[in-house]
This record gives sequence, C-alpha cells and structure tokens, in this order.
Amino acid sequence: MPVDAHAAPEPLRPIDRALYACKISGIHALRGLACGLGRRRSLQLGRLLGRALYAVAGRLRKKMLLNLDIAFGTAVTAEEKQHIARNACAHFCASWADVCQSGGARLDAALQTIAICGRAHLDSALERGRGVIAVSAHMGAYSLLGPRLERDGYRFLMAVRDLDTPSGSAMYAYCRALIGLRAVPTVPEKQFIKATLGMLRSNGIVGIIADENRRRGGVFVDFFGRSASTAPGPAALARRTGAAIVPMFIVRNPDDTQTIHIHEPIFCDRGTDEHSDIYSATAAFTRAIERQIRQDPAQWPWNNWRWRTQPHGKDAGAKIRKKNTLKRARKFLGRMLAGISSAARKRRG
Repeated sequence: MPVDAHAAPEPLRPIDRALYACKISGIHALRGLACGLGRRRSLQLGRLLGRALYAVAGRLRKKMLLNLDIAFGTAVTAEEKQHIARNACAHFCASWADVCQSGGARLDAALQTIAICGRAHLDSALERGRGVIAVSAHMGAYSLLGPRLERDGYRFLMAVRDLDTPSGSAMYAYCRALIGLRAVPTVPEKQFIKATLGMLRSNGIVGIIADENRRRGGVFVDFFGRSASTAPGPAALARRTGAAIVPMFIVRNPDDTQTIHIHEPIFCDRGTDEHSDIYSATAAFTRAIERQIRQDPAQWPWNNWRWRTQPHGKDAGAKIRKKNTLKRARKFLGRMLAGISSAARKRRG
C-alpha cells in the first residue's frame, strides 16, 4: 500500500509549484536545524519557542485560557490555568521538534523512544478479525502513532484532512512520506470509504483524530461537563463494520520518552435505533479522551474552539472576537465620507 492511499494528485500549477518549493525548503531547513542540534537540544529549543509563542501571541493565549475556563471553571485557579496553557504550548512545539528530527534515516531511532502501554487491549480487539478504529487526540507526537505501531507489525492507516490549498496538501503528503505515515484523505469521500473499509476488512487499524469541534453534522456529547459537537464518523464506521473503537494516545514522559497509552475497546451496538447507537459510542470514546486529558491537561494544546458549536447554533461565549483592523478602518472611512457628503449637500441646499 502506498504511503498515501489515494490516487496520485493532479500536477500543480506553476504558482502552486513555487509555493510548494518554498514550503518544502522550509521543512528541510527545520529538519536540518533539528538534526544538527540533536534531539535533546531541539526539544529544548521547541519548548523555548512554545513559551515565547505563549508570551507574544495574545489571541492564542486568550483562546487557551477561555477553553480552560470552560473546562475547569473555578476548580482550577487562574495561575494554574496560565501554567497549564504555557506548558501546553511548550509540549506542542517540543512534539513538532520531535517529528522534525524523526524523518528519513532517523525514524527508527526516534520510534524506539516510544513505548506501548496496554497492548493487550489492541490485540484482543484485533482477535475478533474485524479491524480496529484507533481514536486519538492531538497529544504528543501523534503523527508518529501509525509508524510506531507498524514498526511492531500492525497495519495502520490514518485518516487525514488535507489543506484547502494544493501546495499545502502536497506539502502534507511529503511530510507524511518522510515519517512513513500511511494516510488517506477524507476527501473525496468515496475513496476514503473504500480505503478504510478495505483496511478494516483485512483486520487492520484505521486511525482517526476525534478531539476537534465539528461544525456540521456533529453528535452533541458531554465533554468536561459541557455539550460538545463531535464527529460521529468513528462510531458510524464501527457500527457498519463491527470494528472495535480503541482509544490510544501518545503522551510525553518527564524524561522526554513517549508512551502510547491504549485504552479498553469500545463496541458500537447495532440496535434498531441507529442514532442512539452512534451517540452512545461517540460519548464513550469522548469520555476516554477527557480522562486522558485530565491526567495531564498540559499535554493537550487547548487551541481548538471545542465548544463553539452548540445545538442552538454558535456559542458567542466560546469564541474570542477577532480584531479586524482593516474592516474597522473601512467602516471609519465610510462614515467619514458619508459625513463629508452630507455636509456638502447641506451647503448646496
């Protein structure tokens, strides 16, 4: 199976080729820097950049603190929330530093630093012969989850969402190839369904990141005590195929090794009420994600508007309004011109 399980992309336009070349040059520069520094120093640099990002990116900082307020309320002090958010930025950038120096010939050495805890849960689910849907979250070097499992002989396919731009999608495909991550884009849907069903029928593993807000078509389940719109895809796929849903997450340890924590399998019932079956399974794997985050909240980035979509529509209290300076300037200029025109008409009258 190719690294990206879909048809070859169409040739890029000249402008997209130029953008792609710039992005790939940037990727190689980052990889060269990370490899030159070595793993320990590149992780230190990543943490430093993460803390600097928290200090200078005001809107990101406000977003993370707002999400922490929604999740923990008054149970966690403001100082503790700031500590969690600052460390979350450091963890996030350190994980990307890990990925940058993991590609190519260094991949096997990087994968050796990732242990697996709870392997018996995965093996017992695979013994049923219907495949496994690995539900995960944006924790640790999550893109190394598939390569690490494949190193031990498991067959893994990650569901990914490509970027809107052709150059960005091509760059993502190149990066996945560097770390050996086999993936299938969710669009076009027909190819995605065909690839995932084929992997499950051959008793393989399909990985899905399921910790983000779903703007449309989501299932509203409890997440940190508040309704959150969640992608029903893992549960719907499990109900259709009989595959087990196995939550698994990469967590960074204090010594900078990482561990894949595999939780107990979740099974989606096939009763007469399809919506109820999908709801129950979605609520179950969302609880597993929440439990893992609660063990160390700084391991999760807190930068997604997880509670933005609500049954009644968009929740204004779960989003920080953008400061659109250009839009304000246009409005101000429009009001000024309208005032000048009005004054001129009065003088003529």
